[in-house]
Amino acid sequence: MSFNRVLIEKKIREFLYEDCMFIDISSKSIPKDSISSAKIIAKSDGYLSGIEEIEILFHILEVGVTLKKEDGDQIQNGDVIVELRGKTKDILLGERVGLNLMSHMSAITSTTRKFVKIIEESGKIVKIACTRKTLPGLRLFEKKAVDFGKGDTHRFNLDDMVLLKSTHLKFYNGNVAELLKNVKNNVSFTKKIEVEVEKVGDVLIAVQNGADIIMLDNMNPDSVQDAINLLKKHNLRKNVTIEVSGNITQDNIVDYLISEPDIISTSVLTQKPTEFVDFSLRFD
Repeated sequence: MSFNRVLIEKKIREFLYEDCMFIDISSKSIPKDSISSAKIIAKSDGYLSGIEEIEILFHILEVGVTLKKEDGDQIQNGDVIVELRGKTKDILLGERVGLNLMSHMSAITSTTRKFVKIIEESGKIVKIACTRKTLPGLRLFEKKAVDFGKGDTHRFNLDDMVLLKSTHLKFYNGNVAELLKNVKNNVSFTKKIEVEVEKVGDVLIAVQNGADIIMLDNMNPDSVQDAINLLKKHNLRKNVTIEVSGNITQDNIVDYLISEPDIISTSVLTQKPTEFVDFSLRFD
């Protein structure tokens, strides 16, 4: 997936403004014409994400960048990730922004890869996806990191598709059919419609009333199996995409894979990455 480089640069400039609005007073004692070489080195194992961001960051600061690794690469403690050469002050100006962003993105990519590995080892054909539970201002980077982890990015924002949750359904007193009918009259035919259901019986109603995707939310594995079996009984399983979500972790995901939904989504990928990937910048 190709991400908007112009938007990435805009965001990174904002991060630089946040970290240094006027002057880096810690580096005032370093001569303006001092030139240095430096390396960014991995301090732990994992999967890499944020390389393009590092390149753009130091390009903004007019520091030469030589990339030694690519986004999505598996890395080990001690690996050289990037080589830098330029004004010492400018390298220091970009150091913390770059390392923080790459560490956060790599943690998400590594966590996603761990979920992917569990699914692959199960032999099931199921995609792992993140959710819209991202930190404000960082969604582009967190979604991108999931993509490099071979996960599905799900929707980026409220414009992407219709996702009807329990809060929408409550307004219709739980009437799934009426909700779907009214939504179809108010959105473009170009938008897919997903509806979140918490009762097994509502699955059938949702499919029969035109839902493209059904989210089985906060159901236990047995209920998920019952819902999918209900669709199979009525020969409707192939008519809809099934997403399972809610309190899914690396410890219990295998239980949900048994019924073979199409998608399993979890906020763990972006909100609480289980993997930690660290980096340091060292001058030569």
